[in-house]
Amino acid sequence: MTKHFKGSSTEVKKLGDMLSNIVMPVKKAGKRNKNLREKWKKVAGEVISEHTEVGMVKSGILHIEVDSATWLHHISSFKKEELLASIQNEFKRGYISDIRFRVTTF
Repeated sequence: MTKHFKGSSTEVKKLGDMLSNIVMPVKKAGKRNKNLREKWKKVAGEVISEHTEVGMVKSGILHIEVDSATWLHHISSFKKEELLASIQNEFKRGYISDIRFRVTTF
C-alpha cells in the first residue's frame, strides 16, 4: 500500500536539472563579462586597454584594474570622465554609474 501526501513540499529533482540551474547563470555571467571586456577595449582604445583589465560591475560601478600607479593616475585624472561617458553609451541607461580604478598585477 502506497501513501500519497498532498501538499508535501519535498520534491525530487533530477541531477541534470540541478546542474542546469547552476551552469546556466555561470554561462550568462561569462557572456556578459566577455561583452563588457569587448566594449571596454573599444571605448578605452588600444593603448589604455594594454594597461587595464575589466574587473566587474557591482552596484553600477565598473571596476577596472590598472597595471601601474602611473597609469592609474593618468587614467583617473585625465581620462575617467571621457571613458565613463563612452562606456555608458555602450550599455542601457543606468547600468554603469561610475568607474573605479585600482592598481593590481596581471
